[in-house]
Amino acid sequence: MNSDLTWSVRPLGAADVDAAVELLNLTSPSDVRHLLRADLGVLAAARDAPGRALVAERDGRLVGAAKVSEDLVFLGTAATRIAVDPAERGRGIGTALADRLMEDPLVTGRDGAAAGTVTSSLRDDLPRGRAFAERYGFGVLHHSVGFRFDLTGHEAELAQRAGSALERAGVRVRLADPSTEQEAIVECAERCRPGIPLPYGERPVDPYAWLADCPPGTVFLLAEPIQAEHGPAAGADVTTGTVRADAITVLTPLTDTNRWHVAFTATDPVRRGRGVAAAVKAASLLYACRAGVETVTTHNDVTNEPILRANRTLGMVPHVGYWTLTRPTGASATAPEAF
Repeated sequence: MNSDLTWSVRPLGAADVDAAVELLNLTSPSDVRHLLRADLGVLAAARDAPGRALVAERDGRLVGAAKVSEDLVFLGTAATRIAVDPAERGRGIGTALADRLMEDPLVTGRDGAAAGTVTSSLRDDLPRGRAFAERYGFGVLHHSVGFRFDLTGHEAELAQRAGSALERAGVRVRLADPSTEQEAIVECAERCRPGIPLPYGERPVDPYAWLADCPPGTVFLLAEPIQAEHGPAAGADVTTGTVRADAITVLTPLTDTNRWHVAFTATDPVRRGRGVAAAVKAASLLYACRAGVETVTTHNDVTNEPILRANRTLGMVPHVGYWTLTRPTGASATAPEAF
């Protein structure tokens, strides 16, 4: 408990999960509440689960939350988040939460903790939060810039752009059903991933955990080479005769809104530079527009100039992005200022 007895830090309980989810989601440029709810639910229910979750409370109201847990997608990492109610910042609540969080074995490396890297992601319009993380030994590894497209009234324009882009790239786009085409989705995503800047650098990724993390209603679009009049399509697997997708894009619905987010777009390395990524992204905007979605957002690494150029060509405008920050397990930190 702090010196003036106005707030206290304690372990997260089951009754705290919903409020903690809303607080922690404030640090993200996109809606990650479905992931946070699952993560915090496990940490609240199973005290022996790797990691910990904490809350700060004032007069019976949650004013801060923090968690560290194993990242099942980016293997060998532990994911952290800390958030304080904007009205309560500057009182040392974030510092108290961080000090407790940094004692966890996933961060310190004690007790045989498996994570070799501790990670965090933070929206890029919170420079004070970035400075706070840096004082705990985190450094920015990647910066993903944000884009937005307001779809209302643009169907005709999007249809024209998508049609032209698909024709130039020589592909068609189809909807893939994750309940029956899991292997096709995973195969395409894994084949297209090499060379794409990942949030936490080059490290093993569990594609099935990634797929499981996608919220209900996620849309998977595959760009397939158009079948030639004679002979196999350019992307055909000659051993099976099946057509392999050239690219994939994934759209996730944002909770309680009429907005979607393009969570992932990637192209087979052998088909890059031919407009396939731009075509599948254009098709994704058209698909969202025809589904009645009002706004689509996306994030792409600041170094990925081809996809940034495609976003601008499609008419997308700047939006909030995010930093990914990392520190090695067991790294030391300087004394932080109150947050």
